[in-house]
Amino acid sequence: MTSFVPIDHFTKTTLTAIPPDEKPNYNSLKIIHQELNANAMTIPSALGGGHYGHLALVLQPITYNDLPYTIPWENPEHPGPAPDHGVAPTGPQITENNRVYAAREQRFLIYRATETTLQKQLLEAVPDTFTKALKNELYGYAQITVRTLLQHLDTKYGKVDADDLVDNIKRMDANWSPDQPIEDLFNQVKDAQKFAADHDPITDKMAVRAAIANLTNSGVFTDAMKDWRKKEEEDQAFTDLEKHFTSADKERRCILTPKQVGYANKATEKPTKGTANKATNRRHPMYYCWSHGQGPNSNHTSNTCTKKLPGHRDEATADDMLGGCCVIHRRAGEKAVYRRPQRPSRENEENQVPPTNT
Repeated sequence: MTSFVPIDHFTKTTLTAIPPDEKPNYNSLKIIHQELNANAMTIPSALGGGHYGHLALVLQPITYNDLPYTIPWENPEHPGPAPDHGVAPTGPQITENNRVYAAREQRFLIYRATETTLQKQLLEAVPDTFTKALKNELYGYAQITVRTLLQHLDTKYGKVDADDLVDNIKRMDANWSPDQPIEDLFNQVKDAQKFAADHDPITDKMAVRAAIANLTNSGVFTDAMKDWRKKEEEDQAFTDLEKHFTSADKERRCILTPKQVGYANKATEKPTKGTANKATNRRHPMYYCWSHGQGPNSNHTSNTCTKKLPGHRDEATADDMLGGCCVIHRRAGEKAVYRRPQRPSRENEENQVPPTNT
């Protein structure tokens, strides 16, 4: 019988390791969980409903049984040293018994090889210090399942504390730049919701407020924001926000000039000699502030300005400055395009012949 090597089928041959000088935490363990789940599912099995491969080896039973189309998973057992043919079997009975025995043995060997390989991956990704409590003096981790190891790590190091929740809000509120796909903003808000779901839930209204604040700070959705505020409250769910601003962002990108979008289509091209600086400069968009004008700082817009002059207009944009400052600030190191003509020297002025009156 050909030996089965599960890692040849895994999507991740090496898990994302936790550095030796760091303790496991919710986020690092979450990544390991995801990678182990994906690997376990790549190895097919008819057990547990047959839809999730060997995923039951890395999920707790209550979690696995909550998945659709599953039945309780039972680890296969080795069928014994040889087929049991009973008394006076016929030729067809022997053939069928051999077939059933081979199938059961193969199922067991695949299960054991998968379990062992997943366990090996986990132990390589987590410093021994944090799993040593389960290590046996005689046989190490040989009889410790992946599920047991994960449960130990989750219980001792995977709890979410107050600092984690604060950091999660910071990630949700992180500045979104108009250069990025708008989906990045939606995803960071939804990721924060998922993180906090079992600890300090972020409601749909809270998610909407966070996204609106970020979109407002970007300074590029003035008209879309006005239309959003006109909507009834029941039409201002997060799913509504995604549809509304996805459409607005698409329209925004359609009407921008190549300079405003930073020559995005050329962003991956290698500039030729002599034009490198010119191409690089064009890839940087500009941002507008009513009090201070236009500049390259994405964190300085009319709405986010921290030194607003009297009469400042938060809603002013480069397309509609509302009487604001028209100064354009260069980036650090950028050369000016315009050069003022050199003034004539005093000596040349004195030598000039004044025109005569006729």
